[in-house]
Amino acid sequence: MEAGAGEAARSVLWQEDELVCQRLYVLLANRAKEAREVVAALGTWRGNSTGFLGRPKPDALNALRRACRWALEGHGPPGAGGIVYSYTFGGSGSEALHFQVSPVDYQRLQWANNGITSRRDFDIALTTALHRAQWLAELYAGLSIERPVVAVPGELVPPRHGRLRDGIVGRALREEIAEQLATGHALRRAAAADEHVVPAIRTWASTTAETLDHGLTNPDVGGGLRHLTAGLGLCEKRSVSRPTALAGAYLTLGLEYLEKVEKQMPDHIEASGQGPRPAPVTVHGNVGAINSEIHNSNLVVAETVRGIDVTVQALHRTGQHDTATALDQLTRAVQQDPALPDHRRPELLDHLADVAEAAADPDRPRALSRARGAMAALTGAAAGSTQLAHALTTWQDTLGRFL
Repeated sequence: MEAGAGEAARSVLWQEDELVCQRLYVLLANRAKEAREVVAALGTWRGNSTGFLGRPKPDALNALRRACRWALEGHGPPGAGGIVYSYTFGGSGSEALHFQVSPVDYQRLQWANNGITSRRDFDIALTTALHRAQWLAELYAGLSIERPVVAVPGELVPPRHGRLRDGIVGRALREEIAEQLATGHALRRAAAADEHVVPAIRTWASTTAETLDHGLTNPDVGGGLRHLTAGLGLCEKRSVSRPTALAGAYLTLGLEYLEKVEKQMPDHIEASGQGPRPAPVTVHGNVGAINSEIHNSNLVVAETVRGIDVTVQALHRTGQHDTATALDQLTRAVQQDPALPDHRRPELLDHLADVAEAAADPDRPRALSRARGAMAALTGAAAGSTQLAHALTTWQDTLGRFL
């Protein structure tokens, strides 16, 4: 992420917040004007409402009935296209404001709809409606909106403590995070071009948080991403003038956070026993000769084997002993089969790691897709060998259940 991207995103959020607040103040002003009109209409008949025999005039009764129906309606703060906001009046908290009509006033206002005949009943109902309208007119004119209405989250650092969940291979999780980063940056470029990508950005935020939840034991890692992108729901509100720009700003904050998570992944992997410092695992075969362009040291091979072993142990703990044994036997075959060229072993172990990842979590379509390709590569490599071919034949039914 380029320097200053987060601050630029927050600037966009503040600008949209200002526009939303302007709309809300217009709505509050309209409510205040409406209440003042009711006050003016009732004031005309105060002291001048009776006609022949002291009964209320028909025009006065009609005006009172309209005012009472208005006063009985809900008069909470207006919403701006579904936006929820907080407010204060004269420095007091919003909890001190009661927009509901009290039971006594409710009864008095209902008199206007129950055939008022006496001057006394008329005056009581008129006074109640008038006081209600005066109170609302003053209230709406004095309300202050608490900002921000549009969420503007500050900078957030992902928690450093945490481990990989059982059966999760650190290498595979890092690849998924890298894929989410690439997808997110593509969406960010599309948002900058004002393309309609708001639904895709919301899906990206949800999927990325689920990826972090699925891979790491600390729920606060995924929770941090959800916190930074929670405002994406506002992009669907009618009062938001620039939904794509707003979504792009939240996406930028999410990407900035995810890049920090990516940098911390070695800590999570190491804490899970898959990093370079845990106790060594036994690597069978002539690994000293393994040195390809991709895998430049025995350490990488050992880490791949360790990752597979972590998954094998997790499968044993969940009672999937046949699958665990199949993966263990295939790993040994790749390491020990003398017919396999040494430079191919790291590549085949990587394929086997993809199979192990899918076996541990067969409900993830992406992992299954990689595993099917990996099995095809392993089958192709076994054509000129004996030990790997025998292992694949022995365990093909077991692995085929989820592939």
